Amino acid sequence: MWQIERANEKKLIIANYDKLLVSAPIALQKNQMLNNWQPIETTGTYEDTIVYEDNAINNGKAGFKVYHLFRNDDGTFIFIHRGFIERNLIKNNLPEVEIPTEKKLIYGTTLFKQNNTFVKNIEESDSRIIQEFNASLLIDKYPMLKDKYLHPFLFNLDIRDVNKYQPIEKPVNMTASKHIGYAIQWFGLCAALIILTIYAYRRKGE
Repeated sequence: MWQIERANEKKLIIANYDKLLVSAPIALQKNQMLNNWQPIETTGTYEDTIVYEDNAINNGKAGFKVYHLFRNDDGTFIFIHRGFIERNLIKNNLPEVEIPTEKKLIYGTTLFKQNNTFVKNIEESDSRIIQEFNASLLIDKYPMLKDKYLHPFLFNLDIRDVNKYQPIEKPVNMTASKHIGYAIQWFGLCAALIILTIYAYRRKGE
């Protein structure tokens, strides 16, 4: 029953996601109330600050999710999720990330990351490597963000942008059909167990 409930939740998430994707982008502003995967746009410049989220897997390859600090024209900051980049043989030999120059008008979607209590942002030998996105920890890490407004979510850069690496984020990790498949499997196992139990009691009675 839990799998069926999860399937219904996933269907609702996908339905909302499909509606959002066809809506017009909203200009990014301070203290906005936005939905996850809301199309947004902003104008500004890329900073020199880049962080790499570790333990990313894309198409069976290990790498990093690249988050690039962006200064909006209104003076606020946001980390741009530029996508997945495959890591080098040695983990701390970080792949080179090109820094776009000049002012840019960029499009993308909001991406709210839920912090995993089992993941700890341990101190790596290269401070640019993080285990998960946490806006508060990044403000503490980079002095330039002190007393500045940093948006608490990621700006997931549009896949058509020339500065986008491989897209990796999805609205759901498991489709509704897979949850239904698991439910059928468990119901089938339950039915088989009931039949075998009845058969065993009958044999015992004989």
